[in-house]
Amino acid sequence: MQNVKLNGRADLHMHTTMSDGHGTAQQMLDYAAQYCDLDVIAITDHDVLDASLWAVSQQERYPFAIIPGMEVTSAEGHVVALWVTEPIPTKLSLAETVAAIHEQDGIAILAHPLEPTVAPRTFWRYFRHPEVLINTGIDAIEVMSAGSFTPGSNWLAREVYRHIPLPMVGGSNAHMPASIGSGLTRFNGHTAADLCYSFEMGLTAAEGNPWQITTYLRLFTTSLLKKPSASLGASARSARPTLS
Repeated sequence: MQNVKLNGRADLHMHTTMSDGHGTAQQMLDYAAQYCDLDVIAITDHDVLDASLWAVSQQERYPFAIIPGMEVTSAEGHVVALWVTEPIPTKLSLAETVAAIHEQDGIAILAHPLEPTVAPRTFWRYFRHPEVLINTGIDAIEVMSAGSFTPGSNWLAREVYRHIPLPMVGGSNAHMPASIGSGLTRFNGHTAADLCYSFEMGLTAAEGNPWQITTYLRLFTTSLLKKPSASLGASARSARPTLS
């Protein structure tokens, strides 16, 4: 399989105003369609599916495949759940969270496992004993999270998990439209079915670059102002922030 081309591009980790993002679902989709060269996307709000399911219902309007998902807050880190259509309970153990995702025939990705500002309680465990992840049933590990705040955390994840027999993925963790595509999962093919098969066969790779400092500043500034109402279908005419 060494000669298999990983020509597909997926961003499987992003947030909207339904959780802690600063763009509606429509703004995120419209921006991705206009400015990003993506084959598959997933909106993965924290512990809610509303925006993601709405996005899936809009599939015919967009050139990329849209798969349902959410980012689940487990007791042992954040888990991106893909291909789920019912909410996954929070605060379960990692193994229990993965099992609940698998009950819906979903795929479970451990998100930014070595970002200490997000998961300080599990950082040392996943750093010193990465093999424990095999026993949890997790399907893949996010080793490139463009939104990771701690310098070197993505590099460290790649080094720690490169000998673990689990697919490695990347995601933007976008909290505003302009960050979409900053982190990517490369896979074999271009469709959602191709992506699923690539997970099964381990035919994925992570790529991308950390957010620019202006993105963090914009998010911080926006958070100080009144947050937009949690809606799904606002206009995206002014959705594109200007980044240097």
